[in-house]
Amino acid sequence: MKNKISTDLIHGTIVAPALASATLLWLSQPPVQLWWLSFVAIVPLLLLIIRETSFKRKGYVKLWCVFALYWLISLQGLRHAHPLMYGPWLALGGYLAIYPTVFVLCSRFLYQRGMSLMVVAPLVWVALEYTRNHLLTGISVLMLGHSLMPVPILVQTADVFGSYGVGAFVVIVNLFAWQLLQYVRKRSCLRQFLTMSAFAVSVTGTVIIYGVYRMGQKTENGLATFALIQRNEAVEYVLDPDRQSEMFQNYVASSVDAARSTTETIDAYVWPESMYSETNPLILAETEPIPPKEFPGSPDAFKDNVNAARDYFNRRTVALQNKLQSEHRNSTTTPELIVGCGVVNYGKNVEAYSGVVHIGSDHQVDGWYGKTHLVMFGEYIPLVPSIPGLRSLVPPGMGLQQGDGGKLMDVRGTLVAPNVCIETAVERVTVNQMNAFLEQGRLPDVICTVTNDGWFDESSVIDHHLRCAQMVAVACRRPILSAANNGPTAWIDSCGRIAKRLETGTNGHLIASPARDSRISLAARLGDMPAAATLVICVALAICVRNRVPHTAQTPDAPDSESAESCESTAES
Repeated sequence: MKNKISTDLIHGTIVAPALASATLLWLSQPPVQLWWLSFVAIVPLLLLIIRETSFKRKGYVKLWCVFALYWLISLQGLRHAHPLMYGPWLALGGYLAIYPTVFVLCSRFLYQRGMSLMVVAPLVWVALEYTRNHLLTGISVLMLGHSLMPVPILVQTADVFGSYGVGAFVVIVNLFAWQLLQYVRKRSCLRQFLTMSAFAVSVTGTVIIYGVYRMGQKTENGLATFALIQRNEAVEYVLDPDRQSEMFQNYVASSVDAARSTTETIDAYVWPESMYSETNPLILAETEPIPPKEFPGSPDAFKDNVNAARDYFNRRTVALQNKLQSEHRNSTTTPELIVGCGVVNYGKNVEAYSGVVHIGSDHQVDGWYGKTHLVMFGEYIPLVPSIPGLRSLVPPGMGLQQGDGGKLMDVRGTLVAPNVCIETAVERVTVNQMNAFLEQGRLPDVICTVTNDGWFDESSVIDHHLRCAQMVAVACRRPILSAANNGPTAWIDSCGRIAKRLETGTNGHLIASPARDSRISLAARLGDMPAAATLVICVALAICVRNRVPHTAQTPDAPDSESAESCESTAES
């Protein structure tokens, strides 16, 4: 009876190890940021993988429930955006909880059929992170490697394998901690422990040496100077015109404050997503714009409205740029604008974009970028709008068009690649754009992301978003300038370090003078191909070993047969 109780305590519970892992993962990321806990956060899951007693369906359900709670707590800031976001928030938490559950399931399947955990765990973890970065539009937030962002030297390998490689490194350190625990519990022999130690030490040494080398490489000055503007403006899906005008004027005032605060020549002012739109976005139209069905007047009246809107857009732009120039006593050059602004194209159909508009020193629109990666349930809701009777439930503003790819904006010789909102939080979006620029033979000097995280108040979602941008900076080897309503407004260098940052929820600005980094990362050249290979390898391994009989130990508290034989051979030698 005593042995039975002992066995149940050690092997019978699933909830306790799952809770331990979820808690350690949460503590390692914002808001607590005890990054070093990530080096042992996966150990409880590894113990579940090697557990010798049967693992029934109910056990996986319990595991899923625990990690659903982890994701819901970690991303609870999403529900602040709108009452309708509670449903998507719950759905997202349940969906993301599938991945750690499948990690245990797949790893157990391969481990029980003779595969080494040293090989299985990193492969399966990376394969699953790759999958969630592509499936259902993808999401990169809270990747395991993001936990190490406070220690830049440990994340420089992201320019080779993206955040996947950093996550694999964290799993390997967890494997060392697991093997140490197994050795202390006398469930593995000295040779196994030394083998795992040598592997972990060699990988860690390589990561550190590479980090020192990459961070020691020199960059060059000579890029443009940018003023990143942030305000804490409350936002809603529907804003009345007076409130929109008020927000615009507030950003004008903050830009003027930025001009007055420095003797430096500011080459461009950067405003967050949609803050320049006011009641008048940038309007594109064919020679004879076709009025939308909702327009009550004649085609000539519609054309007059379009011309009046364009004229107003130009007049307010001239007024803003002239005011900013007048505050620059040491410069006679009109500053340029890179602003988050809606773009509407009137053709056969009305096409609306969440965009970034570049206005040159001659007050003319030099180019614009349409967001390529839209937010599901935020900027569009799949299927619902087409179901009769449900269209009225969709808030206004959810019906945006997808942009046609990355663009470059020339700010006085500095090439800027704009991104909008969640695009830096889906790592492959920016990395793939970098790859496309590489094929065109014209690379950006700076990545500029404009976002409106006022939806999430001051929750940790904002810090998670910032960490995604930091990892993208390393993967692309380009500095990132982030201008955000509410935050995160930051200047990130090409090694992922935060050079300057404004506190979340404050009104202000920061002046950024990024350095030119001419390095071209392997991650930009290869994209997700190495991570995709791990998924192919996992599937191939599963097919190869599917007919093997799973091994189980005869006594739960004893080492498995392979470990016992290894220990005996070590003792004899």
